[in-house]
Amino acid sequence: MIRKIRTALQVEDIRQLMKNFFSLSVLKLVNAVLPFITLPYLIKVLGLQQYGAIVLALSLIAYFQSVTDYGFNLSATREIARHKSSRKQLSFIYSKTQASKLYLLLFSLSILIPAVMIVPQFREDLLVYLLMCLMLIGQTMFPEWFFRGVEQMGYITILDLIVKGSFTIGVFILIKSPEDYWLYPLLFGLGYVFIAILSHFLIVKKFKLSVQLVKKNSVIKNLKFGFPLFINQFMPNFYNNTTTFLIGMLLGKQAAGLFGTIRQITNLLNVLNSVVSTVVFPYLVRRQDKFGVFSKLYLIGFIAISALITLVHKPIFEWIGINNTESSISFYILIVGIVFIATYSIYSTNYLISRGYDQIVMRITFGASIVGLLTSYPLISNFGIIGGAVNVAFAQFLMGGLAFLSFKVINNQSN
Repeated sequence: MIRKIRTALQVEDIRQLMKNFFSLSVLKLVNAVLPFITLPYLIKVLGLQQYGAIVLALSLIAYFQSVTDYGFNLSATREIARHKSSRKQLSFIYSKTQASKLYLLLFSLSILIPAVMIVPQFREDLLVYLLMCLMLIGQTMFPEWFFRGVEQMGYITILDLIVKGSFTIGVFILIKSPEDYWLYPLLFGLGYVFIAILSHFLIVKKFKLSVQLVKKNSVIKNLKFGFPLFINQFMPNFYNNTTTFLIGMLLGKQAAGLFGTIRQITNLLNVLNSVVSTVVFPYLVRRQDKFGVFSKLYLIGFIAISALITLVHKPIFEWIGINNTESSISFYILIVGIVFIATYSIYSTNYLISRGYDQIVMRITFGASIVGLLTSYPLISNFGIIGGAVNVAFAQFLMGGLAFLSFKVINNQSN
């Protein structure tokens, strides 16, 4: 066994996968741990009401972040992975993707800023919403898709740690009362803008790319090409955010704060899923024959880890200060949903999309997300945050189940 492991580690692809996995694991582990350091403090200092205002603002910004992302973390990553040996192609892909994201950012801001100025409930926390725009700008312009495609995840790790580390220190030093809640988006926003600027300097210098002027037609063509993956990324975020958003609008900011806190805890599993899916995606684009082994081992391991987190969640709840039956029931339901999201990632992202079946994935995602949108209002208005958890988990069940069925059909046809 030891000899086999040593032999495997001598293969360049395996070494790169392990390096990327370690880099992103460190990043995601820190991203998962840091909120648990700041979350109890924020809830204690700000209270669920003010923290709920932040959660509500984040859910609004997330709609527009999904627009500016436009699925480029898959479509552009796939292009970069296929042409990583050509500097000319990399320069063109880099330039057209950044130009496309800039257009999408300007479009988003033209809608977002007037909306927060007009809607009365947003105007109550106007400064928070306006400062959230900094987060949107920084996250939009950060070229994570490029580092994914060239399989240099270490850069993402270092740059993101700068933001999260600075933010955590800033929280404890600067946020001292409920009135300081506007500092939350300011600290995060400035950090993201800084690393976005720094990352572009690194890319141009490290990979010796030339920034090109991109014609409008090239941008339009790029957006049309990536539309299926945009729907694939946008719709789940849309119904997810709508659930949190409706909880805040229907049940109040305190309920939004509670639901956001529970989801922050379940995000530990989303972090794991994101790491694995991000690392193996470019590899499985090149080595499609490895999918069978990966899918079986990963799904078994993910279910085991989910069961472990479920068993130890109560001490975490008590530490944060949300120990009640309604919160635990919502937690259990959300955990089940995340298992189906892992199934979806395996069979849609790492099988269907890696083989170019973008349209099938788009239809799966669109259909399941529409169901989630239609059921969100009646479930939340009748069952509160438990209804919100059921809504999220049911749509995730549809996505995972339909992705698996599509995989079986296509796999049987190819065999």
